[in-house]
Formats: sequence, C-alpha cells, structure tokens
Amino acid sequence: MKKIIFLVPILFLFACNKEKKTTVESVISAKDHSTIESEFSSIFDVAEDFNSNDRRVRSGQTILPSSALVTFQDSSFSDGDGIECAIDFGPIKTTSPKGVLCLDGRYRAGVLHLKMNKRYFQDSFECVIWAEESDAYYAGNDGFNLSSISGTMTVLKLNLSIFKITVSNAKLSNENGTITWQSSRIIDKKVDNSEGILGDEYSITGNASGVNRKGEPFEVSIKEPLYKKIQMGCARTFTQGVLELINVSSQEKILLDYDPYNNNACDLIAKATIRSKEFIFTVR
Repeated sequence: MKKIIFLVPILFLFACNKEKKTTVESVISAKDHSTIESEFSSIFDVAEDFNSNDRRVRSGQTILPSSALVTFQDSSFSDGDGIECAIDFGPIKTTSPKGVLCLDGRYRAGVLHLKMNKRYFQDSFECVIWAEESDAYYAGNDGFNLSSISGTMTVLKLNLSIFKITVSNAKLSNENGTITWQSSRIIDKKVDNSEGILGDEYSITGNASGVNRKGEPFEVSIKEPLYKKIQMGCARTFTQGVLELINVSSQEKILLDYDPYNNNACDLIAKATIRSKEFIFTVR
C-alpha cells in the first residue's frame, strides 16, 4: 500500500509535466505563423509602397530608406512584357543593426525582386515579388533578430482597394529553425493616403498552411480579419485579428489573437489559446 501511495504523486506529476510540455509545443505553430505572416505582409507593404510611389506613376511618402538601391532589368512597358526591377537594401551586417531601418519601423537587408505587368492604376495590375535564397533577403522587427526569407508573392489588384494575394514556396529561417508556408489572402484597403503608403490601413482575410520549426504541419483560417496600420512602430505586425490554427497530426486547435487586451495597440503582443490555456507572447 505504501508503494501505491508513493507512486501516485509521481505518476500525477509526470502526467502534468507531459501535458504542460505538449501544450507549450503545440503553440509553436501559432508563434511561427505569426512571424512568417508578418514578414510576408511587410513584403506586400514594400511592393505596394514602391508601385504606388514609382516615378512612372506619382511621387509621395515612402517607407523605403534613401540607401535602398533600385535597379531596373526591364524599364519599359511599351515592349508588352511589363517592367522588372530589384530593390537592394544592402548586405546583412555582422553587428547590430544588421539591416537598414525603414520608415515602417522594420529592418531589412538583401534583395527583393519585382515584376509588374502594367502601370499600378490600370485595370488588372499584377505584381510578382520574390526573393531567392541567394538574394540573402533578411527582415525583422529589430536590428538584431533578423530572419532569412525566401519565396514568391503574387499581387493582383481587383479594384481600387481590393487585392488578391498568393504566397508560394515561402521559407523563413533563423536561430530557432525553419518555417515553410503558403497562403491565399484578400487585402481590403480601408484607409488610403493619397500621398503614399504611410497612413494606409487595411484588413486581411483568407487561409494558409505551413510546417513549423519542429516539422509539424499546420493549417490556418482567419476568423476575424487581421488589421494593419502602416505607421512607424505599428506596421511591424497586426493590431487586431483572430486566427484558428490546427496542428495537423494532433488536430489540436489554437486561437491566435493579435489584440489580447482589446486596445488595438501598436505593439507586438499576441495571445495563443489552447485547451483553455492562454500564452501571451511577443511577435518576432
């Protein structure tokens, strides 16, 4: 009898520790998704900023730093195959800040490529943005913790304020590991600053899927639209929005809330909820 009494607390403690470990590991998908979602949202911001402010269209406020070098491989629409260019933010550095600070509050290094089929304000405007691993494109919310990013984003302008966004072959790597991702999104611009992208606000709906840093596949659906404000310190991630993530192997559901305190704050705070347990974390 004494043996049984002695073993019960040990077994109970083992079960609690195992459940705690499983729960913590389960929310990794939420953290990883928030990181890569924010990064590709910021790639859209770069493309939108460049296209709406390009000298061929109009001139206005821009998030691009003055040091960013734009090189055109094809600079004429008249040949019928659109234009193509590269935006070079400069090489990744070994000391902080490792990238250049842009006017949306994010740090970037390396090269992004853009190809546009026609002028921004024409019907059926399409822009393809991509970075290959050899382009060494890095980005992050501070000057020290930058992630390596590659993949392809296609932006199709449906009307003056609605965009269809498709991301494929996305990969994000940092010291924590590697995330892969793909998504289909609709962006609805709610506030449009006619002088440039700074001051714009938009919402995002749609679905996504990926594999987190632990090799766990996950699926994502947006339950309440993500909301983003293009302002210094605010454009680093979303101020509102709720996602549902499902870890495919366990079928565990996680709610990811970008406004856990219901204050629409320009911070990096999000909350993951699984099995009634809440985890507050900082979006990287």
